[in-house]
Amino acid sequence: MTIELKPQQEQIIREQLARGLCSSVEEVLDTALASLAQDGRFNPEHRRDAIRRMIEFGERSQLSLGEPVTRRFLHEGHRL
Repeated sequence: MTIELKPQQEQIIREQLARGLCSSVEEVLDTALASLAQDGRFNPEHRRDAIRRMIEFGERSQLSLGEPVTRRFLHEGHRL
């Protein structure tokens, strides 16, 4: 397989090699692909679960779209 990289992608690989985090281009790709495989963003079930939990949180906290949510949570954070 032949892969063409964007200049920014090639720069990231060079930086990883220079920092000694990986010893070869293949290791950089292996590490990136392993991370991607473990990332829950691509699992539809995880996504549905996250949405369900956000809805439940909003209901428990009595949030609405019209409320200044950020200000409310900042004040709650100060109480912790």
